[in-house]
Amino acid sequence: MLSLNNFEANINSAVLQRGRDYFNDGLVVELEEQGDNSWSTEVCGSDDYVVKITLDQQDGICDFSCDCLYDGPLCKHVVAVLYAIREKKATTGKTSKIKPSAQKKKNAFETLLDKVNLEEYRDFIRKSAAEDKNFKTKFELFFADKDDRIDVEKKYGDLIRKLIRKYSGCGFIDYSSTREFSTGIGRIIATGIDMTVKGNYGDAFLLCKVLLKELINVIGQCDDSAGYMGDVFSDAIELLDSIAVSNHAAPDLKHQIADFLYVELDDKAYWDYGDFGYDLFAVFQDLAIQLNLGDRLVAFIDNQCAKLTGKYDNYKKEYFHKQKIAFYRATGQDDRVAELIRQNMDIVDVRREEVNKAIDRQDYQTAKQLIAEGIRIATEKEHPGTVSAWQKDLLRIAFLENDVQTVRQLARHFAFDMGFSREYYREWKKTYSAEEWKETVEKYIADKTVELTREYGNRKGLWGDPVNRALLHELAPVYIEEQYWDRLLALVQTNADLNVLLSFHVHLSKRYPEEMLSLFVRELKMEGSKVSHRNEYAALAGNMLSLMKDMPAWTNEIKDTARKLIALNSKRPAMKEELNRVLK
Repeated sequence: MLSLNNFEANINSAVLQRGRDYFNDGLVVELEEQGDNSWSTEVCGSDDYVVKITLDQQDGICDFSCDCLYDGPLCKHVVAVLYAIREKKATTGKTSKIKPSAQKKKNAFETLLDKVNLEEYRDFIRKSAAEDKNFKTKFELFFADKDDRIDVEKKYGDLIRKLIRKYSGCGFIDYSSTREFSTGIGRIIATGIDMTVKGNYGDAFLLCKVLLKELINVIGQCDDSAGYMGDVFSDAIELLDSIAVSNHAAPDLKHQIADFLYVELDDKAYWDYGDFGYDLFAVFQDLAIQLNLGDRLVAFIDNQCAKLTGKYDNYKKEYFHKQKIAFYRATGQDDRVAELIRQNMDIVDVRREEVNKAIDRQDYQTAKQLIAEGIRIATEKEHPGTVSAWQKDLLRIAFLENDVQTVRQLARHFAFDMGFSREYYREWKKTYSAEEWKETVEKYIADKTVELTREYGNRKGLWGDPVNRALLHELAPVYIEEQYWDRLLALVQTNADLNVLLSFHVHLSKRYPEEMLSLFVRELKMEGSKVSHRNEYAALAGNMLSLMKDMPAWTNEIKDTARKLIALNSKRPAMKEELNRVLK
């Protein structure tokens, strides 16, 4: 555990040095112990950063924070403060063994606050507000719940637009500025959270409202590769949701939120960037259930669906249909649920729900009929992935019905459909006895050989015989499963480039060391004649080293190969340098 006594040995040396420099330069100001071994201060740098550190009774570092943008484990500002705390404990005679006194002294700032009278406070605030517009705005917003004349929405709108102007260049927020902009927005959201803690849900909603409207306007004009904007946008939605679900927020306020979302969600931008539209719609849907606004929710859905006529609008349209069904189900309107399901059986999730219900009640015939229709629809729409998913449901039913023939048919299909699948291959194999399987797998191998020979026999390949390449791709996984090592070796020998050898090295080299060594030496020499730059030389040397590690008996032959390549390429110092790693 990090502590005041050992932190220097556990922190990056560059960060440690910068922190020590900050401390030595006196940039840690007004260090105060808050009580219970909690410390707070500011560190002056390119900005003033607030650092907080909590220690245990043995001076172990329990917690720390700094509001700078450093995203490593421990920043230079925290390091500077650790040096300052250690010095202060030493000079005041405090040790980790001394128990804290029952009466903690107030820090100097708190003591000063107690000494200032009300009129002095007012004079200071008036003067500060006159000199600093930002201070005035922060003060008004902090106490906005005490004065209805303060236009919270306008003030936060001005504040956010000021941030946008600050970090925009030619109307665009670049990658480096997006993070700082998002940090500023995060502080505003934190203010909204504080409002809800104080029960000021009305102003918190106004803050959310202006945040969403301003952020949706700017998110398309920034480089959010790191996702900072997406994160603060989601935080704003989460804040709005916390107001919508709170039992302490007034019903009238919740109606205002529903009205806002009804209008705002008509903006396509919310749906085009991330999942913001879907997340906000979930808030709207919850409010509709809470406030008995079903007609309004359904009207919104129907209005959106009427607009979704484009080629790529199906996903969103299906989403709204599913949400409509979910709403009717949540509100106990079973007749409408049944009617909507009947109308939307072309939606995969809707149909699958009915299939699962039929399977649960063991009505397999109905389930298979529903799947057959689903396959027909998916085929017409040219959705092969959906067809495959339905076929897997048929396989699931075949297992339940102990329908061996269907299991064999579908398991074999999935064993080879999208590349080789060991899982489905083994399911296919389990439906046969040992004697039956031997005959079945031999027939598969023979049929596949004939098929591939017919298909590739008249082609010419740049990378060797295309028939043998195809046979290796299709049959090697079967040979490995069946442990037909001699056949696998023969297949590899007809396709023995270096990459192929490396792929099957784990299966064959220990079983056929002489044959595989001969192939590897030949292909390493061939590779050595083709490589042309340092990365390729390094890769060749790396392969040689790996082979020697796996097969120590090959060491002399591989080193000899390296020597020969060096001799043949004496004018390539980089190649010699890399291959000398093999000789060492």
